[in-house]
Amino acid sequence: MVPMLKRRCRKEGTIESYRWMLFQKESAGYDKTDKHIGKKIRRLKGDKKVRSKRYKKTYEFKDEKYSPELIRKYEDPEYAKAAEKYERQARRKQTGRSKKRHAASEVTAPTGKGKRSARSTKKKKYRLNKKKLFRNILALVLLLAVFGSGFFFYLTRNFDKVDTSNADFAIDDQVADDLSGYRNIAILGSDARADEGYDGSRTDAIIIMSIKKSSGDIRLISVMRDSYLKMEYFDGNMVLDKVTHAHHYAGGMNTIASLNRSLDLNIKEFVIFNWKAVADAVDCLGGIKVDVKANEINDMNKWGNETAVNVGGTYNQITETGKQTLDGVQATTYCRIRKTSGGDEGRSRRYKKIMAAVMKKAMLQPWKLNELSETVFPNIRTNMSQFKMYTAAINAPRYSFGKSISWPKAYWAGYLGEISYVVPQTLESNVQRLHRLAFGQKNYSVSATCRQISQEIIDDTGVY
Repeated sequence: MVPMLKRRCRKEGTIESYRWMLFQKESAGYDKTDKHIGKKIRRLKGDKKVRSKRYKKTYEFKDEKYSPELIRKYEDPEYAKAAEKYERQARRKQTGRSKKRHAASEVTAPTGKGKRSARSTKKKKYRLNKKKLFRNILALVLLLAVFGSGFFFYLTRNFDKVDTSNADFAIDDQVADDLSGYRNIAILGSDARADEGYDGSRTDAIIIMSIKKSSGDIRLISVMRDSYLKMEYFDGNMVLDKVTHAHHYAGGMNTIASLNRSLDLNIKEFVIFNWKAVADAVDCLGGIKVDVKANEINDMNKWGNETAVNVGGTYNQITETGKQTLDGVQATTYCRIRKTSGGDEGRSRRYKKIMAAVMKKAMLQPWKLNELSETVFPNIRTNMSQFKMYTAAINAPRYSFGKSISWPKAYWAGYLGEISYVVPQTLESNVQRLHRLAFGQKNYSVSATCRQISQEIIDDTGVY
C-alpha cells in the first residue's frame, strides 16, 4: 500500500498527498521524522503544484529564455546535464566541428575490470595531391638535368679545341640535302708520338662514325689510309695523294674536306687523337676484351716494345690466342700492326674493333669520365663545340652499333713510282656502294665533283 501511495504522491505532487503518505507511514510504524517526506513538504509550501520529472521546464522558468546563465542562477540540478550539453554544442559550433566527427572522437574503448577507459584515436587519412607530386618530380628532374649538364661541360673543358667556324668543308649542296638525317663525324688516329704535337702528323687510321638521327643507329666506316683521293697541298693547290697525307698538308680540316669532296659526305666534325690517348683510355677503363688471332700474336710481340716507347709504358707479351683482356699498350699495338696481319685493310678492321669496344665500355662506366677528362682529353683535338658534344652525350643511351663498312671495297693496291697506294676501282662505283649500305640510297647518282675526281684518278693511274 505504501509504495502505491508513494507513486501517487510523486505523480500528484501536492502537500496533502505527501501528508497523507506520512500518515500512512506512521500507521505502518515508520518514523514521524522521515527526512525525505519532510523535505518534500517544505519545498511544496506556498506552491500548489510541483514540477514533474517528465517536463524540462517549471512554472518559475515559463517566461524566461533558456540559457546556461539562467540554470546557474537558480542552481537547479535538473538542468545540469542540459547546461553541459548546451555548452558543448556551442563550442562545436565555434570550432566548426561536426557532431558526427565529435562523437567519433569521443568513442571510448570497452573497459574491463580494474582497467581505465582509453579514448580511441582515429588515424588521419591523407589524400594524394597528384599536381603537387608531379610538380615535385618535375623540379627534381630539372635539378638533376642542370647538375648533369654543368658536370658534363666541366668535364669537356680539357679538349684541345680548334676553331673551324669560317672553314670550307667542301660539302656539295645536293649531298647536304640528301644526308640531312645523318650526323657524320671523322675520327682520326694520328701517328704523332707521346711528346709530339699533331701539326704535321699523318693519320694512321680514319674512321667515319655515321649516326642516323631518327633512330640512333651507328655505322663505323673505315677508310684505308692509303686511299688515292683528292686534297689540298701545302701551297693550296689540289692534288691526288694518299688520304693519310691530307692531315700532314693542312690539318684535320683538309682530311674531312677530302673525304666530303671525294666520297659525297657531309662531315663537319672531327676528333683527332694519338696512340697515347688510346693507351690511356684503355687503361682508365680497366682494359678491353679482344679476340686475338694466331697471325696477330707475332706482329704484336714484334712491335709491342716500340709502341711502349711511343706511348710511355711497358709491353706485356701475348702468349696465347683467343678472347682476352688487353691493357693500353697491348690494345694500341693491336691497332697499329699490319705487315703480316691483313695489311692496311686489317689495320682498319682492328682499329674499328678497338674504337667500338672503348666507346661501349665508356658508356657503361660514366663514373670514369672525370679520370678520362684529366688524363685522356688533353691529348684529343677536336673542332666540336661543347654543345655538340652534349647533344651526342644525351643521345648516347639510344645509340646502337650496326654492321661496320670498309672503304673501298674494290681497289688496286700497288706501287705508283716508289710509293704504295690503294686505288679505288672505280671511285664512282665504290661511292655508290657506300651510300647504298650506309645511307640506304639505292641507285645513287654521285655528284659532279665526285664523278670528275673518279675520272682524274683513272687518267692518272690507268686503274679502272
